[in-house]
Amino acid sequence: MNSSSLCRTSCIRKRIHLSILTLALLPLANFATSKTTSETWPQFRGPNGAAYVQDQSIPTKLNEKSLRWSAELPGPGSSSPVVWGSRVFVTSEIREEGRIELVCLDAISGEKIWSQSKSIGDYRTHQFNNTAAGTPSVTNGLVVFSWYDARKSRTMLGAYTHNGELVWEKAVSDYQGRHGATVSPVIRDGLVIMGLIHSGGGHVQAFALKDGSPIWKSSEFSGGKTSYITPLIREKKESDGVSKEVIIVANSIGMVALDFASGRKIWSLPDVFTARTIASPILAHKDSETGEDLIMAGCKSGVFLAARTPRWEGEKRISEPQIAWAMESRTPYVPTPVSSGRVVYALEDGGTLAALDAETGVERWTGRMPGNFYASPLLVGDKLYCLSRAGEMWIVNTGERFEVLATHSLNPPEDVTWCDATPAVAHNRIYIRLGSRLDCF
Repeated sequence: MNSSSLCRTSCIRKRIHLSILTLALLPLANFATSKTTSETWPQFRGPNGAAYVQDQSIPTKLNEKSLRWSAELPGPGSSSPVVWGSRVFVTSEIREEGRIELVCLDAISGEKIWSQSKSIGDYRTHQFNNTAAGTPSVTNGLVVFSWYDARKSRTMLGAYTHNGELVWEKAVSDYQGRHGATVSPVIRDGLVIMGLIHSGGGHVQAFALKDGSPIWKSSEFSGGKTSYITPLIREKKESDGVSKEVIIVANSIGMVALDFASGRKIWSLPDVFTARTIASPILAHKDSETGEDLIMAGCKSGVFLAARTPRWEGEKRISEPQIAWAMESRTPYVPTPVSSGRVVYALEDGGTLAALDAETGVERWTGRMPGNFYASPLLVGDKLYCLSRAGEMWIVNTGERFEVLATHSLNPPEDVTWCDATPAVAHNRIYIRLGSRLDCF
């Protein structure tokens, strides 16, 4: 993009200097999701899907002076960018031509490196959904993404090298939902995990990263509201090491934990969600002594809760999963909360931001940011970055009270109605997708 286009980023609308009172809310040093490397943001909401990093320093002034680069994308979309080393990957829809593109840009300069196009045909989506809504997942050597092919009536999964060479592609499953498909895969330990829970039933499936071969498939779920969550991979200590669970949530099944290696159901908490689930489950609090972690999830209609995982002694389960606490009002529907391990920050779609004690759910403070929000908030050090649907970035201090540090109007492209993509953080930079444009500050 030439230099004249930089003027589309407006000056700061408001900037408030406040004293930083963060001692009581400092992150837990040993919280499992709080560490990352500075050059990777590998999936939706970053490492472990936590949306939380401590080792990054990104600007609090998002203006034309701090703008590193701005890149035009082939089309709009609400998928988030992902980063691995010198590569950033994102998808775009070209709706009128019935295709989407996987685009690779240089993470430092913003120059386009390559793109790959997929024909998808024409199918109905909700007005707030689009055909490029699923976020890719990336690891060393491969980037994996999912799309829906209306001609085959199948959800697709494909893997490319970082140089744009197709490694494998496969038709996975049908997908029934009035609002269209949105599937964000997760890569972990050589497996690609996909959650396909929709009104026709669905399942969770694991594939080998190297060649796409099927590894396991969960039992079919009964029909219900289509779920748009990204699975959570939870690690738990055992007497002989560490095992992993795949946590999924949907109104038809409640909260379910599957064994990462086999797909076998380990535990479940049924009948806790009365409507569609969009916000992804998160690890709100980790108890390293008892292993009874708190997993937070919710749905439409004012339900958002923290569930306590079962306790085990060897192979024997000595406690059952149960609801530890629940939010009373102003609950998120689309934005996924973020936790430091001590404090959960929950952003309601209408702009109410709440800081809650992660163990008890006791409210520490609430504040109001005028606007509507679908993108999930990011916790970077002691600051929250919250992108509104209108393209305003709110930066909030995580002190002892609600404190807005700054707001920035990012001036989205004229062809974009809403800005719903969750940003990415790497290289001490923040990558913000504004429909058909990707900005790096």
